[in-house]
This record gives sequence, structure tokens and C-alpha cells, in this order.
Amino acid sequence: MHIRIEASEIAEYAAGFPKYWLKFLFIEALSVRYQINALANTYVRLVEAAITEYNIGIVQLREYYFTHTSINLGALHHSISHFEGCLSNMNRATNCFRKLRRHRDKDPLSVALNAEKFHFATDANADCFRAMRNDIHHLDDLVMSGRLQEGQPFSLRPDGPEIPHPTEANQTIKSIDHLTLGTRKVSFAELAIWLREMAYVAEQIAEFRPSSSGQNSSREVIKTIIPPGN
Repeated sequence: MHIRIEASEIAEYAAGFPKYWLKFLFIEALSVRYQINALANTYVRLVEAAITEYNIGIVQLREYYFTHTSINLGALHHSISHFEGCLSNMNRATNCFRKLRRHRDKDPLSVALNAEKFHFATDANADCFRAMRNDIHHLDDLVMSGRLQEGQPFSLRPDGPEIPHPTEANQTIKSIDHLTLGTRKVSFAELAIWLREMAYVAEQIAEFRPSSSGQNSSREVIKTIIPPGN
């Protein structure tokens, strides 16, 4: 069987969003409202973490399948754990974004984030992240309580279609192109699209310039979010 990994790292955001953090720490806060700043910080941090987990998961997946000197099960297990972390962080980041965009105070940043529609934040996709995150976290309960049924999956699993090789007899080609957990499935292509869209939003937040009114207290807002001594 020949293996293909139908996924690639999101290399353009490997360094995260330093412009956002530099601006927040040394120039100005996004808002005079504590909750807006907290939501924005949490969103950017979680998107950075989700992309990092995704990238490491892909690297570990390749290491498992393309290490030919041994059966590198450790790499597979690490890959699965990183993808679990990625999905959990995507769910949390989406929740932050939706709350930020719908904030009751109609903060200028909230208004600006409503100017575009984002696929990752639709009800359907938010429900997808939430369902997979919940399934991942509830697996432990099933295992510990003894309610796990024979043959029931107890881990996220990279998988993909397998087809006959076009030129080699008795050989197949398996393309690892998605993650599955029971009846749920999400492709690496979808994850990459949504993560890049999330990253685009993080960049837009970093570029956002708050209105001049009331921003003379922005440094005080920063002090309330960054604990003394940091």
C-alpha cells in the first residue's frame, strides 16, 4: 500500500501574530472596554495555538507514515493529540469571535468585525467544531465509566480513501485526507481553509485602529489585563 498525506502545514503563520502583541503591549489597546480586549487577546492566542497544533500534527503524521526503519507509533499518537488540541482551540476561538462580534455594547471593533462574513463562524461550522470537541472530551468519560461499546472508536483517527494502484498489481494508494471520530469527519483541506480565515481575522484585529474618543485611557486598560511584573 502506498500512502499519500493530503495535507500541508500553514507555514505563513508559523510565527503567530507578533504585530498584534507588539501593538497591544507597547502602543494601544483595542478598546477601553476590558471584556473586548480580553476577548480579542484570547481569540488571537487561541488561533496561534490552533495553527501550531495543526502544523505539528501534520509533521508528526508524516513522520509516522514515512519512517521506514521502525513502526513509529509515538508519532501517530502525538499527531492525534495535536489535532485534538487544534480542534479544541478552534472551537474556543470561534466562541470568542462570535461573542466579540455580537457584543452588546457595539464596540467599534465589534462593529468592524461585522463588515465581512466568515465561513468558520457560521452556525454549521461552529456546531461542527463544538461537536467534535465535545466528542473528544467525552471519550474519557465513556472509557472511565465502562460505557464504551465493543468496536466503538475511542480516539480521533486520521483516515482517507484507498484505491487500486493504476500501474502496480495488488497494490493500493491510500490518501490520508481527513480526521474521523465515529460518524464525524473533517478534512484537512477544510481545517486549513478555516484556520487561514481565522488567521486573516487575527490580522484584521491587529490592524484595527480604535477611534480617538476615549482612547487616552488605553494604557490603563492594558495594565488591567497584563498583571504587574509581566
